[in-house]
Amino acid sequence: MRLYTVEIKTPVGGINRLMAEQADGKLIDLNAAGGVYYQSAGDTNPQQYADANLPNDMVTFFTNGDRSLKSGYEVLDFMKSAGHPTEGLAGEQLIYDIDSVHILAPVTKPNIIFDGMVYEMHVKHHYGTIPEMYYKRPVWNTQSGSTVVGTGEPVIKPKYTQQFDFEFEMGFYIGKRGYGIKAADVWDYVAGFTVFNDLSARDAQKDESVMALGPAKGKFFENSLVMGPCVVTKDELPDYENLAMTAVVNGEVVTQDRTNNMIFSMGQLVEQISADVYLNPGDFIGFGTSPDGNATSSKLGRWLVVGDEIEFTIEKIGTIKNKVIER
Repeated sequence: MRLYTVEIKTPVGGINRLMAEQADGKLIDLNAAGGVYYQSAGDTNPQQYADANLPNDMVTFFTNGDRSLKSGYEVLDFMKSAGHPTEGLAGEQLIYDIDSVHILAPVTKPNIIFDGMVYEMHVKHHYGTIPEMYYKRPVWNTQSGSTVVGTGEPVIKPKYTQQFDFEFEMGFYIGKRGYGIKAADVWDYVAGFTVFNDLSARDAQKDESVMALGPAKGKFFENSLVMGPCVVTKDELPDYENLAMTAVVNGEVVTQDRTNNMIFSMGQLVEQISADVYLNPGDFIGFGTSPDGNATSSKLGRWLVVGDEIEFTIEKIGTIKNKVIER
C-alpha cells in the first residue's frame, strides 16, 4: 500500500488526512471511505469502526499493524467496485487527484531520526582511507524530527555554509515498539519505506567533528530533512535491497545508483540501534547515502547553490522534488 499524509483545504482551514493511492494514481481518504465501507457491511457504528481501524494518523496506523493494513486494502477494493461511493457519511470528499492536495512528509514530525552509513563508497569519498572501526559494526547518528518536510517544500541554504550538500538515501519507519531487536526479527518491526534527502552543511560538519561531537549545525537547520512522497508498506517492497535510485539536479541526471551493495543489513542496523533502548512506531531510520548520492561524488561535482532544483527518485517508491532558496 502507498500511504500519504496530505493537507486538504476546508472552510475552517487546512487539515491533515491519511490517504492511500489507487492504481490509477488517485488518492482515497481511508478514514472517510472506511465509514461508508463499514456502513455497507451493516455495522451499526460505522465511523467508530473506521476511526479504530483506519486512524487518520500515520503513526497510529503503523501501531495498529496488520489490522489497519488489512482494513486499508479492504477499503481500496471497495472503492474499486462498481457503483463505489463518491461521498462520505457526512458528505465529505473521498477521492482526490494527487495534484489537488498538499503532500506532507509521511510522518510529519518523527520522534527521532537515525541515519546510518551502510554504503562503503560514500565513506571512502568523504574520508579517503576508511577507518578499520567502520567494518566492526554499523555506525549512525541521531537527529531531531522537528526539521522534517515533504516534497515540494523549499530547501533553505544556511547562511553559515559554503558547502551545502545533498544526501540521497532510502529510509524506513519502525512500525512496532521493540527493545533489543534481533537482526533476524527486523522485518516484524518495519512499517514501510520512503525516499530521504539528508541535507548537510559540510564545512560546519567538518569543524564539529574535530571535537568528536555532532553533527550539530552541520545537519540541524530548517527544512534539512526531506522525506516522501509516501510510505510504501513492506508487503509491497520485498525487493527493497535492489531498487534503482536516480538523482536529478536542474533537469540533469547526476546519480544512478541502486539500493544494493550495503555493507550492513537492515537487521544489523536495527539491532545495533535498539541495543538497550526502545524503538517506537514512527521512528525513522535512513540506511545512509548511496555511493554517488551526494553533490561532489555525483556528476554534479559541486556544492548546491541557491536556485538548484533537486529530484530524488527511488524505483517503486516515488520522487521528492525541492528547490534550494535563501532565507
